[in-house]
Amino acid sequence: MIIYAAGTSPNLPEYWFYNNTVCLKFDQSCWVYYRVMPDGSLVPQSGVTGVLKIIDKSEALMRWAVRVALARTKKLLMEGGYVGDDAKRLYESVLDDILDRARKADKEELESAGECGHAAHAWIESLIKSILSGDEDRRLELFAKLPEDERAANGCIAAVEWMWKHNVRWISTERKIFSLLYGYAGTADGLAVCDSCGDRSCCPVDFHDHLSLIDWKTSNYLYNTYLAQAASYQQAIEEETGDKIIDRWVIRLGKDDAEFDPWRFGPETFDDFFQFFLRALDLYKIVHKVDDIVSEFKADRTKVKRALAKEIRDAEYAVKCLDADEYKGKRKKKCNGTDYPCEACAKKYLDNHPSP
Repeated sequence: MIIYAAGTSPNLPEYWFYNNTVCLKFDQSCWVYYRVMPDGSLVPQSGVTGVLKIIDKSEALMRWAVRVALARTKKLLMEGGYVGDDAKRLYESVLDDILDRARKADKEELESAGECGHAAHAWIESLIKSILSGDEDRRLELFAKLPEDERAANGCIAAVEWMWKHNVRWISTERKIFSLLYGYAGTADGLAVCDSCGDRSCCPVDFHDHLSLIDWKTSNYLYNTYLAQAASYQQAIEEETGDKIIDRWVIRLGKDDAEFDPWRFGPETFDDFFQFFLRALDLYKIVHKVDDIVSEFKADRTKVKRALAKEIRDAEYAVKCLDADEYKGKRKKKCNGTDYPCEACAKKYLDNHPSP
């Protein structure tokens, strides 16, 4: 069971695991989990989502970005009256402006999708919490006020439809997880008991009372890393509690059609997906280790270069300091922060004060 406790640092909430014997702190500013060691020191742990970012998803994203940019270009050309029989003359400067605006389309779409996803997740989390607490008034309030963003609202409707069709009985939502065995942490969207829905395209076989891990997705594409993510959550929960999770549901919530697209996987696929995650975890750790080695190497090289440059500079200043040209040689001078003059200043002084 996950509990919150007052910590030594008021800015970092604490999460307890394994019968309150293991404590983690989470720093949201850098999105890092720290394990609190017996001596009070904080040891960073691998985060599930951070680990899986090591897997390259650029191919699908690049295709999507090109489609978005081309669609934006077409829209801007048509809105500007540069297409058709009576099209205006398209000057190069105008075209450059249109292409520049289209180039930013994927970033704008991603930001908008992120806001939509956060709104949908927040509403779904609130709904599940109202169910778990038995707060009927809060539940009715949420149904009466879906997110203002139509796409987020559609995602929420899709989630509720999936819950209803599968007779979902919630156990937890937004549960912090930690694998003591493998040293990673994260947040599982939900844990519930589910039944089959009778739709063979969704549930090919009938089943009842399956303990299931639930992961919501509002993206337009379902990546295989989502399945590795769900398996990592299952491993951590089973490791801590001893409960046996049967199914993992990765559910894409339709933002345009309010339909749900479920991916359900049972015990027969767990090992493959969890091994996928472990390989990513190994790669993540070695990449960061090598990055640290390279950073330290660069820092050492910089120190050496600066030290050599200082030696050369000091040698040059010992011959002629920065003030040597302005020095008149009337009074003894201390150069370069020492008690002695540089060679050039010493010569000027001796020239002005010859020995008797």
